Amino acid sequence: MHPNQQKAFSLLCYLLLISTLVACKEDIKEKGYLLEGTLKKWQPVTLTFEGPETSETDSINPFLDYSLLVNFNNGDENYKVPGYFAADGDAANTGAISGNKWQVRFSPNRTGIWNFDAYLLNGKNIAVTQFDIPPRSRDQWEVTGNFEVAAVDSTAGGLYGTGKLAYMGKHYLYESETGKAFLKNGVGSPENFLGYFEFDGTFDNGGAQTPSLNNGLHEYSAHVKDWNEGDPNWQNGKGKAIIGAVNYMASMGMNSLYFMSMNVHGDGDDVWPWTGPDEYTRFDISKLEQWEIVFRHMAGKGIALNVFTQETENDTLLNQGVLGLERKLYYKELIARFGHHPGIVWNLGEETNRTSEQLKSYASFIRGIDPYDHPIAVHNHIRVTGKSVEGRPMDPIKETLTPLLGYKNFEIPSLQMFDTTEVHREVLKWRKLSTENKRPWVVNVDEIGHWEIGVTADMAENNNHGMVMRTSLWGAYMGGAAGTSWYFGANDMPNNDLAAEDLRARENWWKISSNARQFFINHLPFDEMTNHDELLSNSRVYCFAKKGEIYAVYLPKNQTTELEIGDGNYAIAFYDPLEGGMLLDTPNQGWKITKANSVLLSSYGGAKNKDWVIVIIRKE
Repeated sequence: MHPNQQKAFSLLCYLLLISTLVACKEDIKEKGYLLEGTLKKWQPVTLTFEGPETSETDSINPFLDYSLLVNFNNGDENYKVPGYFAADGDAANTGAISGNKWQVRFSPNRTGIWNFDAYLLNGKNIAVTQFDIPPRSRDQWEVTGNFEVAAVDSTAGGLYGTGKLAYMGKHYLYESETGKAFLKNGVGSPENFLGYFEFDGTFDNGGAQTPSLNNGLHEYSAHVKDWNEGDPNWQNGKGKAIIGAVNYMASMGMNSLYFMSMNVHGDGDDVWPWTGPDEYTRFDISKLEQWEIVFRHMAGKGIALNVFTQETENDTLLNQGVLGLERKLYYKELIARFGHHPGIVWNLGEETNRTSEQLKSYASFIRGIDPYDHPIAVHNHIRVTGKSVEGRPMDPIKETLTPLLGYKNFEIPSLQMFDTTEVHREVLKWRKLSTENKRPWVVNVDEIGHWEIGVTADMAENNNHGMVMRTSLWGAYMGGAAGTSWYFGANDMPNNDLAAEDLRARENWWKISSNARQFFINHLPFDEMTNHDELLSNSRVYCFAKKGEIYAVYLPKNQTTELEIGDGNYAIAFYDPLEGGMLLDTPNQGWKITKANSVLLSSYGGAKNKDWVIVIIRKE
């Protein structure tokens, strides 16, 4: 087909497609823009404009030398949202690299009339130098309009019903619609989740050997069966397996995914947003639109995006690690194309080697152009036992995080710990230090254990679920952590961090971790509680409490403890953290009063060979 015929055919397909969608749309020629979306609070609105005809490879770089900025206004609410070059407006399906469509996506946080003013600016490197509308000039166009947003769709799934995850100056993120605290239970592998064979322009660029994968890329074939009729796909059926994997995660109660948005020259070396792994200012539009399909499905399933923007092996790839043109453009394109999603954490880097000044510069730039103020995190380098610097033990957690205490553009320490017994202590430490520095952190535990092991597959000979449950899952939550992510060890072939294809290999673990989250959600006012291990007589036991009102105690197997409680009458119940299920409310098993304001806690029904969680609640 001649290129002009192909272009005409693509446009015809696009027009046919948009005419069949249920979402509200207006004629682009009549109004100067095309409006798409459900027009419900929190759900994305897409505006498409006609602008210069250009391409990914044009001599005037459409990503760098043009800048689409759109101001949205609803009373005293104002958002300045960056847009992007969208080729033919349907590149996920057509694979187009050229066109005259320019888009912006916006997530409205209010009902009512929203007015907008859209400006397209041009000039050398303007995408990373101009973030405000300059005085009117001949080399820019302006389009204005408005639309009305209705209330939250009561049938909307996931984060579209609960609202944006927001930092509120406390130790948890909060759902903006419901006001409820968000407790993360995250899938932490494969970190190269986006190294998927049906994304355009995706190939193995020479990363770590993954012989169990075809051509070094994920296919997730085991999850094709988890795709449901009506779920999204692209290019006549592509993407069903990765969408099915998302469905499976959600079905197991997982609500966050840790993944790299760029791993060039890193472990996987198969994920990048550009037209090629070494082309840092030209973006692959069709690939990014296919990512968007997956991300939007994740949001609808209640899965937040834990976006790791680089890793330890490549954190000097862009501008040698400083905040230069390439790095700014990378952040800007991520924010423009994906910032509308209601559940995002921007992570500045996995196992970061960057200085605190560099990290602050990244965070400041992101915060300055992200209209939604999504929380910002960083992942520390790992502590290696026995290593030292100038005669002192290495403490990369301290070295990474201490300079960020109190910093206004940073909210989440993304902790990695070599020794799982450190988890509880480190969570307590950084909650306390951040509070003392008057900016409480949302402490996440995002990687645990020796890099070769992580959380083992269910059938692994060295299955470590019991130990990880005690030290890293409940140890984190009972210390006041706001979330966890579960990393697959590097040696657990073929279910390791880079090669994992079937997430069912850890189904028992997903049940265990989801049991913990559901316990906190269903039975505790956890965001009003803090750690109170000092009330216990046994240092191996954890206590999380709102003193005088409610106490939760994690009791490892073969342990007992005394707990100091306040005056009054209390009810007691037991919970099996391994099996989950209902609270066991049998009044005469596993506890006895030993003295005033003290109770001796032991295993339920004499079952000393398993862990127990005990809840003690003041009666009215």
